[in-house]
Amino acid sequence: MANRPLKLDDIRPPDLSEGENPFAEDVAVGEEADVHAPADYRGAYETVSRSTGILLIIMALLGLTASAMPMLGFVWGDIGVALGFFGWLVGWLLALPTLVFAANDQKAIRLGRMTSRGQWLVHISFWLALLTLAILVGTVAGYLLLGFD
Repeated sequence: MANRPLKLDDIRPPDLSEGENPFAEDVAVGEEADVHAPADYRGAYETVSRSTGILLIIMALLGLTASAMPMLGFVWGDIGVALGFFGWLVGWLLALPTLVFAANDQKAIRLGRMTSRGQWLVHISFWLALLTLAILVGTVAGYLLLGFD
C-alpha cells in the first residue's frame, strides 16, 4: 500500500469558529499543579549548573607555578632563561583564561545560574590568577630593569 500525496485539504487549518477547539486541553482554568507528581510532570526543571571550581583552581595553580619559572634565569643562566621564557608563556596561557572563566563563574553564581557549591574554589582561583598576572608583569619589568645577566 503506497502513501498518497498530500493535498491542500489535508493541511488546511481547522475551522475553529463552529464549535469547540479540538486542540483545547481538558484542564480546568485556575487548577493548580499536583505537587506530589514526579518532577517531569510538574515543570520543575532547573537550569542551574555546577561551577567549574576544581578545574579553575588546577589551572590557577599551574599558572602560578609556571609564573615562577622565569626566576630560574637568575640561577641557571641560559638554560634557566629558556625555561623561564617557556614558563612565562605557559603562565599567560593559563592565567588569562582562568581569570576570565572565574569572573564569569562568579557572575553566574551571583545570578543563580550556577550552584554555590564550589564558590570558594572559584574565588580562590580568581585571586590566584590575578596574582599570577601580577607576577608575570613584574617579571617582565624585572628583566627590563635588571637585565638577563
